[in-house]
Parts: sequence; C-alpha cells; structure tokens
Amino acid sequence: MKVMKQIPLILLMLLFSVEAFSQQQNLPLGEDYKQQIGFEINKNDFAINTGFKPLLKSEINKIKDIDTTMYKLKERENFFKKHKETWFWRALLFDNFITVEKDNFNLYVNPLFYVETGKFSKDNTEDDNYYINTRAIEIKGDIGKKLSFYSSFRENQAKFRPYIYDWSWDRLVVPGQGALKKNNNNISTFDFSSASAYLSYSPKDWLNIQIGQDKVFIGEGHRSLLLSDNASNYPLAKFSFTYKSFKYVTMFTEFRDFSGAYYRYHTKKHGAFNYLSYNYKNIFELGLFEGAIYQTTDTAAGYYNDFDTDYFIPVIGVRTAVNGLNSNNNVLIGLNAKLKVTDFIQAYGQLAIDDAEQGKTAYQAGLKVFDVLYGKLKEHNLYFQVEYNLANPRTYSHAYLKYQTWSHYNQELAHPAGSDFSEFLINTKYSYKNFFLEYKFQNLNLNNSSTFSDIYMLDSYTYLMMPPKITISHNTITAGYIINRRTNLQLYAGIDLRTQTENNMSVNSQFIMFGLRTSLSNFYYDF
Repeated sequence: MKVMKQIPLILLMLLFSVEAFSQQQNLPLGEDYKQQIGFEINKNDFAINTGFKPLLKSEINKIKDIDTTMYKLKERENFFKKHKETWFWRALLFDNFITVEKDNFNLYVNPLFYVETGKFSKDNTEDDNYYINTRAIEIKGDIGKKLSFYSSFRENQAKFRPYIYDWSWDRLVVPGQGALKKNNNNISTFDFSSASAYLSYSPKDWLNIQIGQDKVFIGEGHRSLLLSDNASNYPLAKFSFTYKSFKYVTMFTEFRDFSGAYYRYHTKKHGAFNYLSYNYKNIFELGLFEGAIYQTTDTAAGYYNDFDTDYFIPVIGVRTAVNGLNSNNNVLIGLNAKLKVTDFIQAYGQLAIDDAEQGKTAYQAGLKVFDVLYGKLKEHNLYFQVEYNLANPRTYSHAYLKYQTWSHYNQELAHPAGSDFSEFLINTKYSYKNFFLEYKFQNLNLNNSSTFSDIYMLDSYTYLMMPPKITISHNTITAGYIINRRTNLQLYAGIDLRTQTENNMSVNSQFIMFGLRTSLSNFYYDF
C-alpha cells in the first residue's frame, strides 16, 4: 500500500528535528502490566484515555513516573545498599541486559525466553511430556524526546498439548504466534517464529504516529470483542490525536489468510479502524469504534490491492454511512466503556454490532477490584476480575467470503472462540513483593460442532445441521517468582485442569507445568 510505504520516509526525515530525551515506547500488552498500570490510572484523577492499547510511556508519565511504578526502583536502591553493585546483579535482577545511554540516544537490548515443560494426562489414561522452547531478543530505544523504536524476534519449537496441537494443525498457525511447520525429525512438534517492530514518533504532545508490525487491543477486559491481540502480528500505520479529554485513533492495516500451506497463496485484505473516546475526570470513559475489512485482492477478477476510495477517509462514521452494515465490505461498529466506581474498583463493558438486523452482535460486561485488601497489608495485593462475554452466530463473518472475515493468519481478530458462544471468566491474583499466586477460571459454551469458530463456516447448510453444544472449562493455578521486572522474567509452576463436555460426555485432562519466561505478551491457550 503506497500510503503505508511512504510513512517510514516521513519519519526518517523528521529525525533531524529531535531534541532532549523522552519515551514514546509502547507499554507491553501482557496481562501483568495491564493490571499494574490499570490500578495506577484508576486511582488517579487525571484523565488518560485507556481504551485503545498499547499506551505510550509518555502518557502514563503524566501522572506517575512509569519506571518507578513498573520496575520498583526503590527495591533496586535498597538491594544495592546491601550488595555490591555489579553488571551481573543489575542485568539479572533490575535492569536491561545491555544499556546504552548517551546524550539524547538510548539503546536497550534484552534476551527473551519462554521455556516450559509439563506432564499431560487425560482421564488418567494418557501420560506424556510436552514443552515450549522460545529464544528471542528485543531491541528498543529512544532518539531524542520525540522518536522511539522497538524490534523483537522469536524463534520457537514446541510440542503442544493435544487440544492445542489439533487446533494449530487445523489452522496451520500457532495461537497468536504465526504460521507453523512440522519438525521433520519429530512430526509431533512444531517450529514457528514471529517478529514485531515499530517506529513511534510524536512531533507534538497531542500527536503520535506509529508504523510497523505489531498488535493492538481495544478495551479493559481479558478479552476484546472489537479488536484484540489474539491473532498474529500484522503491518499497521496508526495515528493518535489527543485534545484535553478526547482521544482519536485512526489505523490502517494489512491482514492475510491462507489455506493448504503457509507457502501457498495468501489472501490479502486490508482493515481501516477509527476510535474516538472521551474521558471525564477519569470517572468514566466512553469510546466509539468503527472498523471495516476491505476485500482488496481477487485473483479471479485479476486485481490486487484495489482500494475503495472511502478506505483512506480517517473520519469516524463515514465508512458506515457509505457502506452500511450489510455491504460488500465488512463494517463493524461498537462501544467501549469503563466506570471508576472507587479508587480500587472499575466496571467495564463493550458492545459490538456487525449487523443488528441479522442479530450479528456481541457484548461484554466486567468488573475489576485492583486491591481487595485496600492497602491494609503493606506490600500485599489481591486482584480480582470477573467478566462475561457473548457473541451471536455469524458475528465477524461476511457473506461466506474469507476475503472480509474478521480474521488474520487464520485466526480471529477479536475473541478466540469467534462467535456463537458465551463465556464466564474469573481471574484472581495475590502478590507479595516478587512472589505471586494466580487462579483463573473459564467456562466457555460453544454452540457449534467443534472447538473452532463459526466465522469460517462458509456454507449456509452448516447451520441446518443443529450441531451439539460444547462446554469447555479451565481451572488454572500458577505460582511464581518475578526475577526481573524489566522483562517480567519469572520462574513459575502451575496446573491447568481442562474439561470438555459434548453430548453429555466429559473428557477431563490435567497439565502440570514448570518454566521460565519473560511474560511481555499474551498467548491465549484458554480454549
């Protein structure tokens, strides 16, 4: 796309105008960071629009120094009062692995890991070992106060539990992490890789421009019914504008789907999204969402990257007015809201409308309690979250065509279950200093004949078959210790109890796991 290709040139030209150091880096989308930063924002009276994520470090720094909050710099200071300060202790426990800070240029390099091994059993009849082995690196930094950059690359091998293996082999992708290939030496294992990179430029306090390959997340919940970080990274160009209590984001993306094999033909499509939010004194925030998936490739007709004129119009509401909700382009509109009940309690919700006349809608309702103990016990924190999600049949799909389905790399752009489901979630987490104990419960009711979404069911007769309902539940307990907060490096152990019920027949499985990971991103295996 010509517009997206020209933006890096514009950013490079603007490098010559940078000034003193600041941070225009994105904050990680990982659940741990979302909880921690969400608490700091919720108990503040300063209006920060949080509906469209990732947020910028410079945004949070308006209310509190984000490094002090996220990385516990006071703990670092106290540690080196008792121990000799060496590079080994700094890199292992507190700082980036490599740090270069000179004048108005900063560079940080970190190794990333996800090394896990576990024992799986099903109804006490099967028993086998499974693992994930991820080696990765991230490089990030700042040039002056206006420009930041980020890049990461992950190389992975994994032997997944059976239900993840079957899902991945059916889709030809690993959940949220890219296309797979089988290991020739062991057909039960997958090789896969993923990369992320972006430039973030803020020529003015009220404007941020980003271009790269990454993900976004709209909402305050564990799930998003509008646009989430569920699928793989994708190319994007994003423009964010702020004015007092208003924030406006317009974003252009390229999505792909494929079948048969990754190396065969890819079906390209492009997305255009607008999001307008208003935050009143941090008491409540309301966001209006508009997104559209455009068919821009049709080999039968002989055209490629053919864009409708309205694709480039960055004004919210125009695409809906031009196309409607039942047109050749897949338009989805929605609402995102949050309410500050107290400094410690937040209510939130979403509404997504694909086509109201056909009943293609989805909604979410949730509640967070950031500190159940209300700070009564020093350094103790108990987090609680409850959430309900529902999507009606065929939401996010379009005219039986994969060209406009709300998907990327054969995976849903919103909820992992696609549509025609209901879900209830509970997430609790107790932490004391660097120790944590977490419990997650999920109950997912699927109204189709498999554990896969129905947004890919391309034939209408499928809905005349009256498939049986499937219920999937997860009870997951994880305990761990955070070694380094810069990369959220943590040593952990846990157990996941999964039950799948179909036709009144239940299959129970358990997975006992142990590992070491830098938990910066969310990978959704809870299906």
